[in-house]
Amino acid sequence: MSSVADRGPGGLLQVWLLIRWIARAPSVLWPFVLPWFILVLAAPFFLLVISGARTQHVQVPPVEAPKALVNTGYTPEFLAQRILAAMRGISGESDAIPHDASLDDGDEPNITIPGEDMSYASIVGFLKSTFFRDKPDVIVHIGITHSGNSADSYIAHIQIENGPFDRMYDDVAFSANDFDKAMQDIAAKIMRLVEPNTLASHLFTKVQSTQCSLDQCDYSELEAIYDDVLRRPGSRERLWALAGQGWLLLRQNRAEEAEQQSRDALLLYPHSGVLRANLGVALEQEKRIDAAIRELRTGAHEKYSTSENQRLLGDVLLHAHRCDEALSAFNRADTMHKDDVNILHDWAEALVDTGQNEAAIARLARAVELRPDFAPAYELWGQALENEGDLSHAARKYAEADKHDSGVLSAHEKKLALLGTPQKPPPVSASVLVSGGRT
Repeated sequence: MSSVADRGPGGLLQVWLLIRWIARAPSVLWPFVLPWFILVLAAPFFLLVISGARTQHVQVPPVEAPKALVNTGYTPEFLAQRILAAMRGISGESDAIPHDASLDDGDEPNITIPGEDMSYASIVGFLKSTFFRDKPDVIVHIGITHSGNSADSYIAHIQIENGPFDRMYDDVAFSANDFDKAMQDIAAKIMRLVEPNTLASHLFTKVQSTQCSLDQCDYSELEAIYDDVLRRPGSRERLWALAGQGWLLLRQNRAEEAEQQSRDALLLYPHSGVLRANLGVALEQEKRIDAAIRELRTGAHEKYSTSENQRLLGDVLLHAHRCDEALSAFNRADTMHKDDVNILHDWAEALVDTGQNEAAIARLARAVELRPDFAPAYELWGQALENEGDLSHAARKYAEADKHDSGVLSAHEKKLALLGTPQKPPPVSASVLVSGGRT
C-alpha cells in the first residue's frame, strides 16, 4: 500500500482538505473528534513509555569524585555520561557471538543501556515504582578516590544495585593522564559485572579484528568471563554463556569437544536454537553432514530461533551441494534479518555456485556498502565477475580484497589482483622538468 507521500501533491492536497474540513466542522462535533485526535497523536508516546517501564535499564548516577578531579572539569555528571557512552559502545557489538532471540524462562538478558535522550525518564520511573516493581533499574554506584601512588592516580570503586548481579562490586585503578582509556576500563568492568556476555561478544569482535591465525587467537579472557558466569548461582545468563563456550570451541576447530559441550548444554536447555546450531556445526566439522543438517533443521524450527540458525543451515546445505535448499534457507534468513553482511555474503556464494552471478553481485554490492572493509565479499565479487568473463573488473575486486585481508585470496586470485592494483607513475627526472617535457 502506498503512503501519502508516494501519491505526490494530489495526496498531500487531500490531507490538507481533510484537516480544513475537520477545522470547519460544527462545534457540536468537536467533543467527539478532539479526544480521538489527541489519542492518535499520544498513542506512540504512551507505547514508548510502557516499553521503557517494562525494561530494566542500567543507570549511572553522578559519580562521586575527589575535588581535585572535579576542579579539572571532570564533574560528577560529566563522568557518568562518559561512562555510559563507553558502555553503549561495548553494547553495540553484542551480536558477534550468536544467542537465542528470547526465552520463556528469562535466560535471555533484558537489560538496556539507555540513550542520551530519555526525556520521558521521570514518567518511566514513576511507572516502574508503581506498577513494574519486579523489574527495577540496575543502578551502578561509582566512587572515585586517590590511590596514593601519585597525584594523577585514582581508583574507581564500583558497586551494583538490583538486577541479576545485585551487590557485586569491583575496583578499577586508572590514571587521569589517559582519560579515554580510564572511561573504557571502568565501562568494561561495569559490563563485566552487569552484562558479562555482552562484554565477551565485544571482546570476541576485537580479537577477530586482529586477523589472527587459528593458533594465535587468544580467547582466554572470553573463556574466563564464561566460566565466571557459570559459577554464579542462579545466573540468568547461563544459556548465553554455554552457547558462547561452544562457539569458541568451534572457532578453534575443537569439534569433538564442542559436540559434547553442546549435547550436555541441551540437556538443560532442550529448546535452544543456538545450542542446536552449535551441535550442527560441530557435526559438520566432523564430516557427519546428514546428522548436522538434522540438528540445524531442528534448531531452525525452535520457537526462538534467529536468522543465524537459517544462515548456518544454508551454509551446511551449500557444502553438501544441495543448492536449492540452501538458497531457500538464505532467503528465510534474509527475511528474518535484513541487511546482515554474513547472510548477504553466504547467499551470494550459493548464487555463484548455481551460476546466478548477477544476482550474487547485487547482494555483494549491498554487503560492501554496509561494511566497506569486508574482504570476503570483494573476493566473491571477483569470482562472480570472472565467471562472467570480466577479468579486468574481477582483478580490481581481488585487489580490493587483498588490500583488506590478503589471506582470503587463492594463488590464482592473487595473480589477478596484481593486474587490478593501481601502478604508481614513474618518477619525472629533473631534466624533463627543466625542459618542460621536451627531450
